[in-house]
Amino acid sequence: MSGCMPGRASDVGEQQAWVLRWFGEWGSGEREEFLAELLDRVVPGKVTRLPGSLGSLSLTHRPPSIFRCQLRLWDGWFRNWSVDQRNLLLHRLEERAPDFTARLYREVALTADPR
Repeated sequence: MSGCMPGRASDVGEQQAWVLRWFGEWGSGEREEFLAELLDRVVPGKVTRLPGSLGSLSLTHRPPSIFRCQLRLWDGWFRNWSVDQRNLLLHRLEERAPDFTARLYREVALTADPR
């Protein structure tokens, strides 16, 4: 993977640039996992998932993958961003990966209460 890890990306714009760079390097499996993680953050409590996700279970004591580290960084950043900053990331993802964000929005719609 060509993207090295950020030292201390304290600016939200810089953090989002890293996330978008990583997203561009991720394969389909990693994007699927990111979609599930993103959905869990966008609609907390509405998505039924096992705690810690099955992808993080391991019977060996290997260090986490670069992808896992990237998700951890993104998660910490995302939790500290304002709603507007989160929406900006989604808008930037829409520009780069419209199929991905369309799927995200379909999944979000499926969590709506049908009342």
